[in-house]
This record gives sequence, C-alpha cells and structure tokens, in this order.
Amino acid sequence: MTRNVAALVEPPRHVAREIQPLSPDQARALLEHTRDHRLGGLVSVATALGLRLGEGLGLRWIDVDLDAGILSVRQALERSGGDRAARKPLIERRKELRLRFKAAAARSAERRQIRVELKEMREKWRAVQTTLHTSEPKSARSRRTVRLPNVVVTALKAHRTRQLEERLAAGGGWTDSGHVFTTPIGTPLDPRNVTREFRALVLSAGLPAIRFHDLRHTAATLLLALGVDPRTIMETLGHSQISRR
Repeated sequence: MTRNVAALVEPPRHVAREIQPLSPDQARALLEHTRDHRLGGLVSVATALGLRLGEGLGLRWIDVDLDAGILSVRQALERSGGDRAARKPLIERRKELRLRFKAAAARSAERRQIRVELKEMREKWRAVQTTLHTSEPKSARSRRTVRLPNVVVTALKAHRTRQLEERLAAGGGWTDSGHVFTTPIGTPLDPRNVTREFRALVLSAGLPAIRFHDLRHTAATLLLALGVDPRTIMETLGHSQISRR
C-alpha cells in the first residue's frame, strides 16, 4: 500500500501524536469484543464509517434509516465552554480534600468540616464547568449522508433492541432525547465517559492503546484496503480535501 491513508482524514485539534489505525484483524477483534456491549453500535459506526465521536453521539434515530441502509450526519454532540484555568485549582483542592476525608476518623469533626468544604466547592464548580450541547458538524462537507454496510445495520438493530429494553426498564425515569446512543435512562452520552469506557474496552480486548479518534483513521485504512476510491472515502468521512502527501 503506497498511499498514505492517514492523509485521508484531518488530524484531531489537540497536540499531534502518532496515528494508530487498527489492522483489519484488530478491527474485527474489536468489533467482536464490543458486539454485546452497549457501546458496540457506536464502535461499529466509527470503525466502518469514520464518524467522529461527536458526530456519533449527535446521531438521532430520525437521522438513521435502517430499512434503506442510510445514515445522515446533521449535528455533533460536544462538551465545551467553562473556565479551564479556574477549574484546575478546584480539581487539585478536591483531590486533597478527598484524601483528607479518607484519612480522617469516622464521624469526626474534621470529616464534617471537609463535607462542608466539598459542598461549597460544588457551587464553585458549577460556575466554571463545561456544558454538553449540540453543534453544527465541523465543516460543510461534514454534513453528509452515507450508505450503511450490513455489519453496521446489524449492529444498530441490536443496539435499538437493547435501547428499547432499557427504556422499558427505566419506565417513567426515561428521558426521550431521540439520540441513538444514550445512557440507560435515555439521556445523551457524555464524550468524556465514552472516552474512558472505550479506553477500558480496548485494554480488555488486548489491543494497542488507541484513542476513539483512531477509529476514524482505521475506517480510512479499511475502506482503502477494500478498493474504495479515495474520493468516495473522503466523502464518507466528511473530509474537505485529499492530501497528496
């Protein structure tokens, strides 16, 4: 393979690091490992179609037609805002208080005082924390409609069945957000929680320690290996141009 498949997708916005796409065998192992996990559908979509994490979490059932086998990316779900500089000392202080709480004697005056301080910190945290919200896709080309491979249709049908079971179990506690990927009570998934859970899944599967974003590069690698032309890959991933590097 002479073409640089990593050039088919743009690098993430944070500091560049080595791109680690999975091999076809590793990708199959990951899909098999996550098949019965509640994140299995999301992993399948990202691995086969190269959706960004925010795009996957922003999917609603009105964006997906399993009978026709198509999916439309119309929005993204992300966490942003807040005051990062103000959060850092609060995080450090909270760690310190929790350690002191564990070391303090049960029912002691020190523990009662620490509880008061932690409660005050929660109020300060609300003023500087980030918020979860939907946004427009990254670029005009990121708004796209793609065909679903059979493996993704199967995964999403299984996911929909699991979600319906969770909805019945939640009863009146269910929040009808309309999102494809939700918590057990119907609320949208937080990208931070998904990132942590994905890291644990990769570790338990015995695979290299990749990021969720590396599934986007994996998708480009797999599509190219299947003989899909670069322009179609570009359109599938919602990329604005093909690099010649």
